[in-house]
Amino acid sequence: MYVGEFLLWFGSAIKAETRKKLKMGYTSGDMTLKEVQKNYTQESVSNNPRPIGPYYAYNDRYLEIRGGMFENFRGILTWISLLIFLIPYVSWNLGFEIALNIYNYEDDGIISGIFFITIYIIITVILSYLLIRYFRYIYRFELFTIRHIRVRFNRITKQVYIQRPKYCGGTVVFKWEHIMPSNFGETGSDMGGTNVVNLFTFHPYKTGFPVAQSVGIGKNTYNPQDYKDEWEFIRRYMEHGPENLPKPRLSTHLPMPFHGFEGHVKPMIHAAKNAPTAWVYLLLIPVFLILLPFYTVGYFISECLCWQPRWPKVIRQAGKAGKPIPKETTLADYPPKVQQALLDSRLEWSVRDEKTGKLVDYGNS
Repeated sequence: MYVGEFLLWFGSAIKAETRKKLKMGYTSGDMTLKEVQKNYTQESVSNNPRPIGPYYAYNDRYLEIRGGMFENFRGILTWISLLIFLIPYVSWNLGFEIALNIYNYEDDGIISGIFFITIYIIITVILSYLLIRYFRYIYRFELFTIRHIRVRFNRITKQVYIQRPKYCGGTVVFKWEHIMPSNFGETGSDMGGTNVVNLFTFHPYKTGFPVAQSVGIGKNTYNPQDYKDEWEFIRRYMEHGPENLPKPRLSTHLPMPFHGFEGHVKPMIHAAKNAPTAWVYLLLIPVFLILLPFYTVGYFISECLCWQPRWPKVIRQAGKAGKPIPKETTLADYPPKVQQALLDSRLEWSVRDEKTGKLVDYGNS
């Protein structure tokens, strides 16, 4: 479910005139000079590096992990979308049955039959148009889009590749040394009990891109130490190689019925463990029995109706002998209108010198 990625990109790439119509102002994402100057790839944050995953690839050249901020909610929008898709289908089916009855001389009301056929055709055409023209901006978060966001860490080129849908910013390339953990350390806090993924940011102070770009990786967790352990696993892999690190169990890109089970069952178990009274605990039982299968099947349907595209050739070959190093993402990689929108949003990412209290001019103004 790519709502989080879309909102982050939409907030930065929205046109100025659209922002005015929606009465959206510019928010301040000020960070301190100390935060953005630090190289987070050189500091150890855990003595227990763990590959929590899910991982799609792991070798001497790169590792690849699932991205996505709200995968644990995936399936809800799928069911809503399928229910809405059902309306024009039922309308078309009713009209077809009436036409078939008239054709087979099973219905004597030809005039009334033609009238209802016309009504059903109009309903089907109008609803189909609305679904294709407008509702696609909603169902594309879970249906008929990239199956999973992927993040590839290439230790040979020292780069991070993020594969996202175009409406979430598309595939981007950043330097490994520019990555900034957002859930802990200088840029964040220990986010215990929040059930979110491990979030990383590429700030414009480091990248030169007008705005920050963020990506969430791995599984949702209630344990803040999980963020540090997995980041430490990735950090040591990129800095020192796969030696002396536990090998992760690899997952498949293909749809599997059990993929959505774990992401949905963990919040329910957490709610049950933290139930204040016995009767609340009992009320959670039907939630397990009804909602868990509902979410899990919806997740599986979503996977089946999506696809997993290949990386661009230059990224697939990156790190091999004699092959070119992928170009880092720049403003010029986007259409002119998007470029202007990104430039308009760049002041949201100012940096403040904590010693003087003044904003730092680092070419982003």
